[in-house]
Formats: sequence, C-alpha cells, structure tokens
Amino acid sequence: MKKIIIFLFFLVISNNAYPESKFDKELKKISKNNGFVDTKGKIYSKDQITDKKNTILIIYNHGSDYDQVTDKCTNPSNNVPRVIRYLHDKKIKNFNIKIYRLCTGAKGWSKKEQTKMWKAHEKSGKLAIELKDKDGTPLINKQKQNQRRRVIKEKVDSFIEEGFENIILAGHSSGGWQSIKIKAEFPELAKGVIGLHPGAGGTVKNRKDWPWWEDVRYYGFVEDLSKLNAIIVTHDKDEYNSPKDYSLFSNLNSVKFLNLTQSGCKKAEPAKTYHGIALTKCYADYEANNKNIFKYIESLF
Repeated sequence: MKKIIIFLFFLVISNNAYPESKFDKELKKISKNNGFVDTKGKIYSKDQITDKKNTILIIYNHGSDYDQVTDKCTNPSNNVPRVIRYLHDKKIKNFNIKIYRLCTGAKGWSKKEQTKMWKAHEKSGKLAIELKDKDGTPLINKQKQNQRRRVIKEKVDSFIEEGFENIILAGHSSGGWQSIKIKAEFPELAKGVIGLHPGAGGTVKNRKDWPWWEDVRYYGFVEDLSKLNAIIVTHDKDEYNSPKDYSLFSNLNSVKFLNLTQSGCKKAEPAKTYHGIALTKCYADYEANNKNIFKYIESLF
C-alpha cells in the first residue's frame, strides 16, 4: 500500500510539472546579472528604493545577436548605455528615476529549427506559424525575440505586483523593438518607451535578401497602435533600421522621433556602427545638453 501511495504521489508530480525549455534554463544563468544600476553602472540593492509609488522605473532591454548565440547583457554593447544610466536619481516633480538592467538574451531557435522555418516561408511566402516542435510548441514562439518579449512582459508584471506604478520600457535595437511591441499590445503596463535604434531581423540588406526576416520582424505587432507612446532615436545611415522603417508610426502624434544624423556623433565604442551611435559617450553628452529624453519622460508625468 505504501509503495502505491508513493507511486501515485510521483505520478501527480510528473503530470503537473512542465519541463523547462532550453531557453528558460539558460535564462536562469544570465538572469544573475539583472539588477538596479546607478550612474556608473554599479548594481545596488532594491531595498534602497523605499518609495516605489513615487519611483519612475526604467527597465532597460539590450540588443541581441542571432538565435544561436547567447547575448550577455554585461558586454559593452549590451550593457545599459550612459544616456540611460545618467537618468539615475534624476527628479521629475515628486518622482525619482531608477534604472533596472534586464538580461534576456538566451538562445532561441536551433539552426535546424531556423532552417525549417525559412524553408517553409520560402515555399509559401509567409511565416509558418503552424509548425511545431516534437513537444507541440509552435516554433515561432521559440524564436529568440518572441521569447524575450514574453520575459520582459513577465518582469513588468512582477514589478507592478511589487508596487511600482510608473514604468518606462527602454532598449537598444531588438530590446527597443520588443519594448515597443509590449507597449502597443499592453498599453496600461508602461507609461512609455525609449527606443534607441529599435528594430529586429538583421540589417536592411538581410531583410531584402531574405524577406522572411521582415515577417519575423513585424510578427507580434497588434493592428491598433493608437495607444503607443514612445520616443524613437534614429540615424539616416543606420545599417539595421532606416528612418523609413518606422513609417508605421509616422501618423501617431504620441510617437516622437529624434534623428542623430546631424548630432555630430560618429561611429565609436562600444558598437562602432551607426546603429550603435545612441550607445556612445558622444550621444550621452548630446542628450545632457539637449535633454530630449528627459523632456519626453517629463511629458509622461
């Protein structure tokens, strides 16, 4: 009888336990680098934030490489850039700004899964959202950017449960792009978005040569963007996102654009690309004088 009870116990456990995906297992490792950061990028304890109600919480989401690569948020090009860090402890009315670094760059599709999706798209001319893995999970849900969007949304939910009421999503490249998608789909979760060269799906040339990346890029966008509120930083020579890539937002009064082409900032560390100009010290200094992002945040409160 005792053996039967033990067997039934483990049967119940196994039937209610869902095996972790490879993404979630790796996410646990890289999530150790999550944390609140100060002006210099040093992590400090959340316990130091004693007034969550009057805190403006900026959640920073880094860019990423292709699906088969782990994106480390402590790498110079993925870490919180100066232009965002310098907002730490700035005051707007009765609010105090805090910055949170969120690490979400676990691997997504395997090379085999990616090829399977690409071949299906090549055949039909559209995303094969019906394709599933052996466990029945839709392959489109396993793509890195779609998984990252899920993790960002869950983190926002958890901060709201903790008592943070004033959240702004920020991010560079794909981190900014997923932030925009979340704000568009769940407008009540965040006050606004700071998008530094936001986008996904590789370079402009990538998406021209392989049109399926264009479909992956826009997958997950809701049709109604009327409640999207954001400031988007662009550059005419951005290899990944030309200003015309943001035409879907052009008729929205709640979306502001800042073009850095005439800012005087050039390609430099940490990214050495036009796509990374918003990450440079030059741009941080430019913002310190012009305060475009600070003024945008002020407009939200």
